[in-house]
Amino acid sequence: MRIKLTSNTICTKNYNVRVVIHAKKFIFKYTAMHACIFLLWPPSLSLFALENSINSFKELDRWYEVSLDNSKVGHAHSIMRIKDNKVYSKSIFNLSIKRVGVPIEITSIEKTVESIDGEILTFSGELKMAGVPVIKSGRIEGDEIIVQEKQFFREDTKRYKLDPEGLMTWGLLKILKENNFKTAGNEIEAKIYSADFGMEAPTIARIKTLGSGTIQISGKPRQVFATEISLSTDNGKVSTMNWLDENGFAVQTTMQLGGLAIEIKQCSMAEAKKSSDSAEFLLNTLVFLEKEIPKSAKTVQFKIDTLNGTTIHNLYESRNQVVTRLNNSSYLVEVSTDNWKKQDIGKRIVPNIKFTIPSIMIDSDDPIIQSLAKIAGAGSKNIFDLSQKLFLFSHHFINKKNFHIGFASATEVARTREGDCTEHAVFLAALGRTMGIPTRVASGLVFMKNFKDEKNILGFHMWTEFLLKGKWVPLDSALKKLGAHPDRITLGVSSLDENSITEVGVGISEMVGNLSVKIEKIEFK
Repeated sequence: MRIKLTSNTICTKNYNVRVVIHAKKFIFKYTAMHACIFLLWPPSLSLFALENSINSFKELDRWYEVSLDNSKVGHAHSIMRIKDNKVYSKSIFNLSIKRVGVPIEITSIEKTVESIDGEILTFSGELKMAGVPVIKSGRIEGDEIIVQEKQFFREDTKRYKLDPEGLMTWGLLKILKENNFKTAGNEIEAKIYSADFGMEAPTIARIKTLGSGTIQISGKPRQVFATEISLSTDNGKVSTMNWLDENGFAVQTTMQLGGLAIEIKQCSMAEAKKSSDSAEFLLNTLVFLEKEIPKSAKTVQFKIDTLNGTTIHNLYESRNQVVTRLNNSSYLVEVSTDNWKKQDIGKRIVPNIKFTIPSIMIDSDDPIIQSLAKIAGAGSKNIFDLSQKLFLFSHHFINKKNFHIGFASATEVARTREGDCTEHAVFLAALGRTMGIPTRVASGLVFMKNFKDEKNILGFHMWTEFLLKGKWVPLDSALKKLGAHPDRITLGVSSLDENSITEVGVGISEMVGNLSVKIEKIEFK
């Protein structure tokens, strides 16, 4: 049986699907790869089930342990209560991972208030990752969704048209119960709103019910009902396997973050609070090469294979990066150097407005950023001279280069002068926008001849790009490299506005720990 949800079948407004691919913290932090270590709470994982009658409402208070590649990295606690005909829910995640031995503590708190009918009233979320928390809240006003986001001293408010078919947590779970999640063979398609996926429009969720089975929970067999949930974006798909108890509460969820396995499993409070392993994340994402990329290289041809045979969605292409698809899981990527000051002889790129305006991360309208940009660019003779001055200023200004920061906004970087590649990328992007240059960030793999005890590796990284005279120019202020170089593979670009962050994150998540890269050919200058 296949059920497609429309406004004729469901009249709830929207509710939060706890799918935290918090792409801002996505795959960049580890060798600059930022953690999307959260694909933690997809729809059926929301842990909530409610009967049609208020009298049969079952309160929820459940603990979980969270594992990454079979190492416990934290725990979760979910609560659901009813008061004055309103449903109050709260989910808390506490995680600890390591980046080259440096522990990173992550806390996520999600709250929702809904009516008994599943109508959204308010929602909020706070994510703290080794730094100042990002706070997001929202509400419905008429036919609009009002979303407020705050980080450090900056607060942005966005208004979006409400899709009447859009659902959030309880709305979706209500549908799952009404369409019998215990029976195998049902297929449900729904539009899901998630603050972490951007609220401009809902994301398509496809749910398959797989029937009953038995799994071990805390050493005891439990009868469960399996569902597979997929959330699709233009840049890829996120899928989870979920096992629910007879009430629809989640017992266990598993998913793949590229080649890394994530598991969330019910346990007692005592088990959940036992110390975590703080598993090393960065070193597990490195890609090893058989030989060095010399500094004199002009063009490098890479052969990329996914280890699990999956397809990479929308592998990035540009004038300096040409992609040839060999089959569903193999690609040739040829990356070449470029004279960064040379103007584009082809069609000039017209920037989207999102590359020119301030955002919660690239807060180029902050007085501190504006003051620093003017100091850095003083005396510039032309746009190239200005760009180089901003690039060098960013490299030297961030004088505490380490892995201790989660993902700071440009203003935070201006105040602390601390961070790794993501802080360099965001800070330089803000300086450029302040001076009228369209900017974006790029993420991908960069070559390192030596990293810790390893040689000739590719690590996930982030850098800045400026739109100069009709073409996008890379500026890597963390590694002090200006212009296009064949020592890196670009996987995605982003304006770092509310909606584009997750789009990039979803695409990169397919590749973490899931790539084999070989150098097929090197041409020299």
